[in-house]
Amino acid sequence: MMRYVAIILVLILSLLETVVPLSRGDEPKVTAVRRAIDRLLERDAPTQEYYEGEPSRETWSAGDEYRPEDTAVLEKEPGREFTILNLADIHFSDYGYRLLFSVNGEQTIRRLVAEVRPDLIILSGDNVCTDDTYYSMRRVTELMESFGVPWAPIFGNHDDEGSCDLNYLADIMRTGAHCLMKKGDPEMGVGNYIVNIAEKNPDGTRRIVESLILMDSHHTQPNDKQRQWFEWAAEGVRAVSGGSAEVSVFMHIPIPEYRIAYDEAWDAQNGAWREGYAAQGEKHETVCCERDGSGNPVQRGFFEAVKRTGNTKYIFCGHDHMNDFSLEYQGVRLTYMLKLGFASGYQPGFNGGTRILVGDAGLTGITHMAATLGSFRAIADVKL
Repeated sequence: MMRYVAIILVLILSLLETVVPLSRGDEPKVTAVRRAIDRLLERDAPTQEYYEGEPSRETWSAGDEYRPEDTAVLEKEPGREFTILNLADIHFSDYGYRLLFSVNGEQTIRRLVAEVRPDLIILSGDNVCTDDTYYSMRRVTELMESFGVPWAPIFGNHDDEGSCDLNYLADIMRTGAHCLMKKGDPEMGVGNYIVNIAEKNPDGTRRIVESLILMDSHHTQPNDKQRQWFEWAAEGVRAVSGGSAEVSVFMHIPIPEYRIAYDEAWDAQNGAWREGYAAQGEKHETVCCERDGSGNPVQRGFFEAVKRTGNTKYIFCGHDHMNDFSLEYQGVRLTYMLKLGFASGYQPGFNGGTRILVGDAGLTGITHMAATLGSFRAIADVKL
């Protein structure tokens, strides 16, 4: 009973915050209400204003040996597609008007998981936002753990804007028994790691089918050490798989080539995709990649590294809530993930997740699944 009272109080507070500013100087009026809610929910109130986690002690150098046992390895049943569900930009918050969106987002996630029945869930950044990340990330972790399947999160540009740094947020998520995240070398950020999808051979050995490289894109794009690490990882999986494994990259912020490729592929005069790009989906906002003072995309060499590997066929990102296009560019498919929920910018119809299917020889399909009343519909379905 008390929990329901607390939820009602949060909803009332959320509605009030959308109408009137609930602050007086530097001291929020909502502090007492929030403390009352914490007591009703029988959870310990934060003891400090800001939380910092311990940085990883892991280091990486180009001379390190690539060993599959140092990665997360998920088993794929031969002859059956392995299903990934990507959830992008859910922007969970535990207080304020965003709570209303989070409640809806949680229900949409539960419906998606029931519909898709994923073998792996990827959270591609901006998982939490605003100042209440201390509780919000716990809520995200509890939700993901409730499904009992592996989940692999990365960070976006909003995750660390609140009361916790990325290391602390990673520590919260890593308490989950099914969370695959590794912090990685701190010189590369927080959350650079590898998830390999493998099949068992008749002799009991494993054959890697798809290597997922998850990266912290910071607030711009991967840094030089990340680029070197990525090339090492792509070459490493090539060596151990005999060249048969594909590589897919997941990050939050689109690299500049998303904007460059779109400008080449989209015929604005005729309102249609040009041939040769195998493009699908829509663009409703400017591609928000790193740009210089004149607005031109800043290329830092990551896409050139992707092309050098030869086995990296896919890049996935989030960040831009109102874009969902997917296209082929110089041998690599660049794909936006479908945004989930209504928080922080929303394009009508763009509320759901992205299903990615992995077959015996790599990816076989990418489908944006948009929530409708009681069901989901494909708004982009890329057959690979």
